[in-house]
Amino acid sequence: MRNKSSENKTTKKIGRVVLVGRPNTGKSSLLNAIMSQKVAITSPLPQTTRKNSRVVYSDDRGQIIFSDTPGIIAKVDDLIGKRINQEAPKELNQADVILCLVDISRPKNEEENKVIGLVRKSPVKKILVYNKIDAAIGPKDHLPEYNYLEDEFDKVIGVSALKDKNVKGLINLIFELLPEKINKETEYNIGIIDNGNKPKMGMNSKEYVQEIIREKAYLFLREEVPYSVDVRVDQITDKRKMLVIKAAILTTAERYKKMIIGRGGKKIKEIGYNARKELELMTGRKIFLELIVEVDKHWPEREVES
Repeated sequence: MRNKSSENKTTKKIGRVVLVGRPNTGKSSLLNAIMSQKVAITSPLPQTTRKNSRVVYSDDRGQIIFSDTPGIIAKVDDLIGKRINQEAPKELNQADVILCLVDISRPKNEEENKVIGLVRKSPVKKILVYNKIDAAIGPKDHLPEYNYLEDEFDKVIGVSALKDKNVKGLINLIFELLPEKINKETEYNIGIIDNGNKPKMGMNSKEYVQEIIREKAYLFLREEVPYSVDVRVDQITDKRKMLVIKAAILTTAERYKKMIIGRGGKKIKEIGYNARKELELMTGRKIFLELIVEVDKHWPEREVES
């Protein structure tokens, strides 16, 4: 006679999943959809994600460290770009499962080849994720350019991160491919990230505020200030009724500073207002955000060294 309690007992899985792809394939948007909350900043510009960022997903089947990596760029000649291109390969070495995202609403290009070349070198399980299936219509449907890749992957799925289509199906595939044996180092790292904070991310509060402000700067400046901005949060003070945040947008030249401030301070006000509203939504607290612009020619060098 079977023991009912043992029959119903399932072994929980723990593992690392790394998202890779060329810029703007929707990796950060997909991670937000998986977590059902905003954990990664997004914008239409490449290089929005500059560093590997990690979050912990949990359900009845187990826990996963998801790593969102910067988009891999084909040719780079600036310090920041070169450093960004080193991020994904470092993270792939720790993966149990790789999600290779392709945007099927855009033609395949040299950056895609570079990503596939990296993924091929890894011996772990791999999922080919066709993202933006909602946008791949008519002349924008480039799926046939990617179909030949399917034989190289363990699983293939089409999703829309923006419309939340097939995201749960993707999570099911991931748990199916995760190893049965628990890696103690992964389990330890989950404990570090999953420390009671909401959302469960491998970054502190200052870093998260920096990312939100940088996202808004990208959205409102677009191509006007190409990758020459960074954010420094100097102070976060809890004054009971509100959180007071003092931060600076850093740029490399006086001409960029004028663009960021805008005529009559319009741009900096838009950036500050939208960053403040999102932070209030995320924290449930009233926020006072003091935002200034500083010229710092050496921030890219410090970013590369960090």
